[in-house]
Amino acid sequence: MKGKRDQSIGRGSIRGVFIFALLAAFALLSLIVVVVGARAYKVINETSDAAYASRTGMSYLIGKVRGADEAGMIEVFRQDGMDVLSLGGLYQGERYNTYIYCDGASVLEYFASADQVFSPEFGEEILPAQALSVQTSGNLLSIRLVDAEGEAHQAALCLAAGGEAGA
Repeated sequence: MKGKRDQSIGRGSIRGVFIFALLAAFALLSLIVVVVGARAYKVINETSDAAYASRTGMSYLIGKVRGADEAGMIEVFRQDGMDVLSLGGLYQGERYNTYIYCDGASVLEYFASADQVFSPEFGEEILPAQALSVQTSGNLLSIRLVDAEGEAHQAALCLAAGGEAGA
């Protein structure tokens, strides 16, 4: 009898170790899945944030241009080595200009009366970016934005004002 009892105690110990090993393997694999999932989520979130920022910035610029798309209200010029997009608008009968430009670190916006001379140091940051290039050709306005990560985004707008933009 004693031999059978010793065998059942041995089998019980082996079962206990086996169950413990299964639970430990399950816990370890669960931890690995959570860590891998968290890393994947972080990468996806960072990529999404960067894409959102650049799409939002380009959408903002396109919206501003479309809002100012009237005869004589859009002008592109260069000052201090920067392309400057000037968008005019009438407010209570007086003309104001919104100047959009990039200083190499950010796209900036400066809103002022048309009587004031453009001054880049007064601009407010719209979004981080390395470069902004704006060109007109007839009634086509081309915008090229290089975001903070170095990725280029482009848009071409057909101006309804029919080539009234300055070059």
